[in-house]
Amino acid sequence: MRRGNLTLLTLVSTIGGFLFGYDTGVISGALLYLQQEFQLTAFECELVVSATVFGAIAGAIAGSCANEVVGRRKVILLSAMLFAVGALCMGFARSVQELVVGRLLVGLGLGLSSMTVPLYIAEVSPPDMRGTLVSLNTLLVTGGQFFATVFAAILSSSPWGWRYMLGLASLPAILQFLGFLFLPESPRWLVQHGQLAAATDALASIRGEKDFSDELKSMEIEVTTREGSASVGIMTALQSPPVRRAVVLGCVLQMLQQFCGINTVMYYGVTIIRMAGFTDNHVAIWLGAVVALSNFLFTFVGIYLVDRMGRRILTLSSLVGVIVMLIVLGAGFLFAETESLPVHGGIGDCAKFTTCFDCVASTRCGFCPAMAFEPSVVSTSTTIPTSGMCYPGTAAGPTHTACSSGWAFDVCPNASHSPGYVILVSLFAYLACFATGMGPMPWTINAEIYPLSVRSAAISIATAVNWVSNLIVSMTFLSLIQATSTYVTFWLYSAIALAGFGFLVLHLPETKGLTLEEINGVFQCPRGRGATYEPVAMAPSSSRSSSTD
Repeated sequence: MRRGNLTLLTLVSTIGGFLFGYDTGVISGALLYLQQEFQLTAFECELVVSATVFGAIAGAIAGSCANEVVGRRKVILLSAMLFAVGALCMGFARSVQELVVGRLLVGLGLGLSSMTVPLYIAEVSPPDMRGTLVSLNTLLVTGGQFFATVFAAILSSSPWGWRYMLGLASLPAILQFLGFLFLPESPRWLVQHGQLAAATDALASIRGEKDFSDELKSMEIEVTTREGSASVGIMTALQSPPVRRAVVLGCVLQMLQQFCGINTVMYYGVTIIRMAGFTDNHVAIWLGAVVALSNFLFTFVGIYLVDRMGRRILTLSSLVGVIVMLIVLGAGFLFAETESLPVHGGIGDCAKFTTCFDCVASTRCGFCPAMAFEPSVVSTSTTIPTSGMCYPGTAAGPTHTACSSGWAFDVCPNASHSPGYVILVSLFAYLACFATGMGPMPWTINAEIYPLSVRSAAISIATAVNWVSNLIVSMTFLSLIQATSTYVTFWLYSAIALAGFGFLVLHLPETKGLTLEEINGVFQCPRGRGATYEPVAMAPSSSRSSSTD
């Protein structure tokens, strides 16, 4: 097998993953400067962040029909084109409206790509490499996030930095578009649509083998046995217990990935670091890059282990680490809150807060140090306040004229970074645990557990669940902090992750080393078997025996 050809195909495909990660990572740093450029309100900040998610939901839903009608290859071409146009629109934006339009276009591209790329890679990969190659897409996601944070840090001192951050993302999208002009369609899609000669040519270009007749025959058998249900809609197919089990599992995995709180860390990572006490924008962005590096590096661990350790144990062990680190992260913020400067009064709704930490957590309030309105105190660059007031205001400044200097919006002035270091280490460890399993495994497992007849529709549903969950988490994170506290919010995520762990212990099978056709038999077993799932009524083939570990 000329695996170099397959690897090259995978790398071009996973540029979509890089773009996914880049957009997630770059908005965290760019948002600081967009607020200054356009004087964004809290609602407008959330709109800019979530516009991409809205677009991605629409793209994921539309992707089901598009994948069936025009094929995987053309959908990826369309997604690359949408991302390139959207990135250029953001880079040249002169208003919030133009910025949001660009974010929506990028989101549409991401929605199409995030469901199609793992599907395409899974359908062109041999069983013994499928987990690794699909997980490469997640590696490129985390690589894109890390690159974006470093790029944002480098450009943070440039007056046009945010335009470069957002606009230059069009370049890899154009590269992917050009690359896919020369790549083949999925052989399984071609077989499903009766194009056997084209499927043979596609397999020959991917595999480079003289004899792949067993694999081609396996595809034909699956299409033949399921062509009676091929015209059946997904809702009818869900009446079949095996299909329903697979779809429920896939959706729970995608939902759980988001409700672990991952994109609160990625979208608001720099803001979280500033809340932890690292008040300088440049320092916060560089620290965000260090945290993102953890996500990137430990994804290599997941890729190495996926076809050795298996999907089930890797997912469950990763989730245990995520639960523990969410608890520790919450404890770090509790520590930060107890160490925070006291607030002695304020104005309006801001008067209800008793600590600086709670005051600046509100999007409508800021901290005014006591020295700002005490004439007897001479303020210097090294003066650290011991208390203050909580006043209404914005990032531009307070609305109360009595606060003449030292205005703190988003962050508290603090002489000690001890709580911040606890939070920073916790973020690093949280992402390390997440990246080894809960990052790549939901995408890898979803790409392989569905029958061919409903594969596109089922992956579309699961991907839409991922993006809807993403939207819920990203749109409620700041509100949850204001309604409860930061540490309670992270502990809530840990409780959800714990409930998800219990579900997966019972319902997540092992699919390592099985062909896509054999995996269909796994879900014929009664539910609740967990690790005891075995392929049902599947005779071992020569291709199967040569591909297992």
